[in-house]
Amino acid sequence: MLCHARLELDSKDPEAVVKALKPDDPEWCKCWSEKGQIMIEVKVEKIGTLLSALDDYLMNIKMCEKILEVLE
Repeated sequence: MLCHARLELDSKDPEAVVKALKPDDPEWCKCWSEKGQIMIEVKVEKIGTLLSALDDYLMNIKMCEKILEVLE
């Protein structure tokens, strides 16, 4: 069974966040910026892997957003 999720998240600086996350993109996950949003797409075989990947992305995005706030 293929598990698939796509998140579209608002961000003040989606391109900066995506650049920070990009080195961690495995072949089954991708992250990009589009229309002022952070786009995340994950396609895996197991639901647990899907949830773990999304959790990792969301925690890293939260950290990036906090860093951007401090830099403003």
